[in-house]
Amino acid sequence: MAINAHSSALMNLEFIFTVSLDRLFDLTVNQKNEERNPVKTPLQAFINWFDNVPVSLRRYLAHIFRICTTDDTSHMAALPEQSLEGFRNWAVKTDFPLRIAARMFYIRSVFDMVILHYEEILKDDEFCHLASEKDNIVQISSKQWEEIFKSWIDLRRKEMADTYIHSWASGMIKLQMEAK
Repeated sequence: MAINAHSSALMNLEFIFTVSLDRLFDLTVNQKNEERNPVKTPLQAFINWFDNVPVSLRRYLAHIFRICTTDDTSHMAALPEQSLEGFRNWAVKTDFPLRIAARMFYIRSVFDMVILHYEEILKDDEFCHLASEKDNIVQISSKQWEEIFKSWIDLRRKEMADTYIHSWASGMIKLQMEAK
């Protein structure tokens, strides 16, 4: 009887040990998957996308954004390089989650207008060139525009989608409320 009790206890320990190892393995695999595919905030996803766009197009997008959204006419006369720096600094500014979400919706709406209608905008664009003559940068080709268009649509369907931004903002607000 003592041997059966001892044997039973060993089997229980072996089961617990095996289950614990399995859980540890699952946690390790899940942690590695999260490290490979970390959840991004809408802002992180946007900045990652934006920073991977050719610099001449980043300047152009930032400049059009500034022209479309500013009430200060002196900003309209700024160089595209100044618009790029100002836009990026404004976009990454730390703020309350609700304000960051609003900023993402604001950026998305203007970028939608520019990217989805780039052919019409670029056709008669005399006030803003993609690259100045001194930059020695090759103009964006149709194929590059297509790739940017596709990557923007992909971002819009994922981290810049309404539901994603709302869910992120709600989650952040809940975390702030719990911290109080």
